[in-house]
Amino acid sequence: MMQPRDPRYELIKPMLKEGKITTFQDIFKYIKKSVVAADLGKKVNRFTRLMEHVEDFVVKDLLLIGRFCNLTAAEMFKLVEMEIEKKKNKTEKKDTLS
Repeated sequence: MMQPRDPRYELIKPMLKEGKITTFQDIFKYIKKSVVAADLGKKVNRFTRLMEHVEDFVVKDLLLIGRFCNLTAAEMFKLVEMEIEKKKNKTEKKDTLS
């Protein structure tokens, strides 16, 4: 039997609609990564590494996180895309500064 989901998952979709969540990492301003990691059956350290390299997530896990948050696959992938863009822009800025 599944235990009840953390009520903070319910905050994610409205925050996305309000524009307060624009990247994958933003989800974790509202719900602890340890909660999501436990719900996915992952160790927190492993989950943290995946968060830092979002491109290493398997699609199944991203869809599951999306389901926890009542997000569509398209919404979830958009957040991941924005996370990758943000990281890429930081790297490009670093390159131009050096």
